[in-house]
Amino acid sequence: MKENFSPLSISILGCGWLGLPLLCSLVDAGHDVKGSARRPEPLTAIKAAGGTPFRIDLPGEIPEDFIGGTDSALIITLPPCGRQLGTAATEHYLACLQSVSRACGENQPRVFFTSSTGVYGDAKGEVTEATPPQPNTHSSRAVLAAEEWLQRKFTDLTILRLAGLIAEDRHPGRFYGGRDRLIPNSEAPVNLVHRADVISAIRLLLKKPQSKKLFNVCAASHPAKGAFYKRAANSIGLQVPGFKPGGKGDKIISSHALRELGWAPLHENLM
Repeated sequence: MKENFSPLSISILGCGWLGLPLLCSLVDAGHDVKGSARRPEPLTAIKAAGGTPFRIDLPGEIPEDFIGGTDSALIITLPPCGRQLGTAATEHYLACLQSVSRACGENQPRVFFTSSTGVYGDAKGEVTEATPPQPNTHSSRAVLAAEEWLQRKFTDLTILRLAGLIAEDRHPGRFYGGRDRLIPNSEAPVNLVHRADVISAIRLLLKKPQSKKLFNVCAASHPAKGAFYKRAANSIGLQVPGFKPGGKGDKIISSHALRELGWAPLHENLM
């Protein structure tokens, strides 16, 4: 669906589970989009969608013509790989971003970075963008370090802290359904967002510069973890073995700031 404004020149660094559908959506909206990947399959998919593919294997060098100048946008959707890299995740992530800085040179594109609400760690109650981060995993420490590094390097930076990501090909019913383990902290509120709603948030923020540069991105409903994942599993014919109590009063991610700009998610009622 074409947008009612001039096409943008957009580069997406990391066309994976989120980045590739985002590229398809932006191309469909009439934008000129470049996309990066390491493997042949996503590069082929980028081209088939109408984007311009670039093979980039970070922390290797980025081609000069991948990132535009002040009239362009750069969207960084790189996974922190905390589970795979462990304590080395932050160092590796920052090395990848240093490649971005070198490629930009004196250019200063608008930069959008997909971070994670995991940076809030074990915060309790309502969590807004003003809540102090307290990362407690390798991945959350890496993305928070990336936020801080990017803030020092780019004057026009928008950070999107994404809640847990779901979609048809990442169905929450499979998170615990059919597995031989109890659902922990079954009373904890769920904080999730559908991939399609993340894409709509990015498209909204691309339309015009905003004075606010940090946004939580999360569905408005926060059902209890046990009830939600049991229902999700049952909906696709799977069973969960049971629950462990706990988690009552845990964090509830608020995305009120983004909604004030007109963000209207399609997947609000997670139940």
